[in-house]
Amino acid sequence: MRHSLALSIALLILSGCAANNMGVTPSQNTTLNAFAPSSNANAKGGAMQRSLDEWLKEEWNPIMANEPTENTKKQSNGTIVTTKTEPTKMSVSTQTSDGQTVQKMTNATQITTTTKTPDGTVTTTTEIVPLDEDNTPFTLQKYVDKWNVYNKNKAKMKEGQPQEPANWEKLQKLPGIGK
Repeated sequence: MRHSLALSIALLILSGCAANNMGVTPSQNTTLNAFAPSSNANAKGGAMQRSLDEWLKEEWNPIMANEPTENTKKQSNGTIVTTKTEPTKMSVSTQTSDGQTVQKMTNATQITTTTKTPDGTVTTTTEIVPLDEDNTPFTLQKYVDKWNVYNKNKAKMKEGQPQEPANWEKLQKLPGIGK
């Protein structure tokens, strides 16, 4: 009797939810939401999504933006310093092994700094800084070398500090496993 009652209730609930809203996602199914409302149907993304959105907004978009940025700061002595940064292209000359000069256009950043002192003197400086481009091909050896340097430096940094116990030593201290 119990099994048949539970089975009939489950069938009634499931068939009622599905029959009224075929092809509708669960968050839009009114019958299902009336029976078991979902609080996170309208919630914002999880921690990873928020982190990604924040990173895109604060770091990626400014790097990739093509619009110039301008930053103005007033110093304590009354001097106003305005820094304008804008992406640009610049020509770079390189020499090949056979002595020929090759001109290449590369991405750069033009930084214009304008300083206005309280007495009215205005000074403007412009600097073009090429962006670093890593054109070296991927090699596994490069990462192996970095790993070796890291391990050597890690050993030097941990010199004189107490050594962390090994995993087997930690397991031996657990109740029921060790002594």
